[in-house]
Amino acid sequence: MVQSLPPAASAVDTPKSEYTAEADGLALTVSIDRPAVAPGEVVTFTATLQNGTADPVDYSVPWCGGGASASVTVGLPQGPSGKTWSGIAQTFKEYVLTEGYGAGTDPPPTQPVRINVVADPCNNDSDTQAILAPGESVTSTLPWRAEIVAGVGAMAGSVPFTVSVGYDRQNDPPSHEPGAIFGLWTPIYKQLVVSGALEVVGDGPALAGPGEVIDALLADKKYAEWLAGEPRATWSNANLFLAPGRTDGFPPTGPNWELDLFLEGGVPRHFALAFVDPFDASILLVQYCDVPCVE
Repeated sequence: MVQSLPPAASAVDTPKSEYTAEADGLALTVSIDRPAVAPGEVVTFTATLQNGTADPVDYSVPWCGGGASASVTVGLPQGPSGKTWSGIAQTFKEYVLTEGYGAGTDPPPTQPVRINVVADPCNNDSDTQAILAPGESVTSTLPWRAEIVAGVGAMAGSVPFTVSVGYDRQNDPPSHEPGAIFGLWTPIYKQLVVSGALEVVGDGPALAGPGEVIDALLADKKYAEWLAGEPRATWSNANLFLAPGRTDGFPPTGPNWELDLFLEGGVPRHFALAFVDPFDASILLVQYCDVPCVE
């Protein structure tokens, strides 16, 4: 993992086709083949790092090769709030929507999602650092299909993006005696950054929101009965996020809202994993791991 220093330079603009940032004699130029894209279409970022100095410069190499990393931030469907329940059902709904985790690191699960965009072709480069000679450049091609997850198009609206390169490593691996155990070390680079936004235009298929997903589960007799037997004090964590379909032959094979409830509060660990269709909120699958739960 590469930690970053405060950005050395940045440029933030309304949607356009080219962005540039410069620092320390280096220039990062990012072009977009289209500033507006329909849900499910592909937009390509082309990022070029140019060394305009008289000296070689080291730069960080992302996992898929090239010199640049990119990410986009997409909104999630919110949908109607749905039904107000009573008792443990409403407590559960409020718990998931306010304290549950989504694809990010903090609640609530309805926050926009950050998606990493990687180089194509992906070289799975094993090197983590390379040298850029004076006057030379390195270019990364980073395509993003306008989807939240595979099969679920991004919603119409502005999609912020960031493209960055790490250069001029600021720290060296710690020295150690021969034969000593070498611990974790994280390289730190200066960062050259461009930030902007592109537009998703047009609407894809309507998407069920979190409230509708939870309502669908609470309306299911088996799930509601299972939940009624699990006191609030036993709940330890909930997750609610959009997921792509599985590719290993196990269901669900299509995109889904996944809602997980884990119970470890004073009871042996057990849980329920529910998978709900992202378009019509129908239940695809619920997997229960009840006590004794060995998974």
